This record gives sequence, structure tokens and C-alpha cells, in this order.
Amino acid sequence: MSDSAWIKYFNAFLDRVLERHDDHLCNEGPDQQRSRMIDSISVLAQSTTLRVVDGLTINLFGFGTAPVTFQTETDRYVLLSDVAEELGWPLWEACEWAEREYGWAIRDQRQQDEERGDGRLGYDLLRGHIDLQLDLAINEPDAGGNRWHPAGDWLISEDRIMSMMCASPWSEEFFRNTEDAMNLAFTKHFGDKLKESPTYYADGTPTGRSAADMFHSDLTEEEARRKANRGPALDIEDGR
Repeated sequence: MSDSAWIKYFNAFLDRVLERHDDHLCNEGPDQQRSRMIDSISVLAQSTTLRVVDGLTINLFGFGTAPVTFQTETDRYVLLSDVAEELGWPLWEACEWAEREYGWAIRDQRQQDEERGDGRLGYDLLRGHIDLQLDLAINEPDAGGNRWHPAGDWLISEDRIMSMMCASPWSEEFFRNTEDAMNLAFTKHFGDKLKESPTYYADGTPTGRSAADMFHSDLTEEEARRKANRGPALDIEDGR
């Protein structure tokens, strides 16, 4: 892609984000907040090559889709507010998840840096959550105009989608849908080690079973894959 085409795409992305949040910009106007977004994405671009993505979407395990905004050699990124809107997730709650995840990533990166022992600060683990440094204030619709929440927006890498789903309003359904796929993956990875690992009750009494029983599934891998991506499903027992 030519430089002019890249600049056009990048500016269109910035315009889209600012237009979405136009009613919620806080403390500073669009020009200042646009500048901060540019600075934030520039930090990412210094350590990896950002590529334009057009028309590509990521499946949110059957609960919706989100357009890919940028990609690198190893990652594809979605906009957090796109995902939140698709899942019916208040943006301020989604931002709380992103802030929490980013804090853990900083801790893990720092630990990795210290273990490496060369005095350098790494960036690899911080690429999963890119804070666009927007300053937003969103009024909670159900609070009668009396409750405001600070929020922002982030670029989130594809490998963080599962973690995002676990924190979303659909977390219970997501866990239920993916349980068999997770069990099969766990069994495939650890194999006979699970059969050799006895399990115990909370008081230390042996259950007479092994860890393999905990991760049993009656589904095939293909059936489990389809179930994991089925999205919302009617559960008669739960009345839904």
C-alpha cells in the first residue's frame, strides 16, 4: 500500500473513533484527543509494522463479529468499543477489563525483563492492549442521568478475545459453550498425565477418580468446535 493510501486509511480510522465518541469527549476537544490517539498508535508502530485491513472481521464465538482495524505479522486488532457494542457491554465496564488486563501485562513484562537480566525494558507482552488515551465520560442510561462513568477506547489483539468474552455479559454462556472444547484441548495436551493424577475432596479424602474424569467430554472435536462457536443458545433448564 502506498503512503498516501495508508494515511487516508489511518485518518478514516481516527475519524470513525472520534465520531463514535463525539458526545462523550471530556476535558479536551477532538483535536487534542486525536493527537493522543496518534501518539498511542505510533508507539505500537515503532516496534512492529502496522498493516491496513479492509473487510476482515473476527468471530466473537458466535456472539457477534468485530471488524479488524489493523494487523501486524503476529496480531490482528479490533476496537474495544466495536466489541462492546456488539456484545451489549457498557463501554466503561469493557474499559475496566482492559485496564485490569493491561496492569497484569505490565507486571508480567516486568518479571520477564528482570529474569532476562540485561537491563532492558521489553514491550512484547504489552501489545495485546493498546490504550488510545481517549478521555470520555458516559452517562449510564438506566441511572436517570445521575451516574457518569469515565471511559476510553483500546485496540485489543485477537489473542485477548477469549479473556474478553470471559468478562463480558455473555461470560456464563461462553463458558458453557466452550467447556467441551476446553476439556478436549486439556486432555489432548496432558494425555496420560491426567489419568495418573488422583483428585481429592476439600478435606483431603481421595475421590477415587483421576483428573482425566474432570475433563471428560462425550463430544468429538468437531462437535465441540461447533458448540464453542454457537453463540447464545436456549437453555430450557435455566428458563432461557
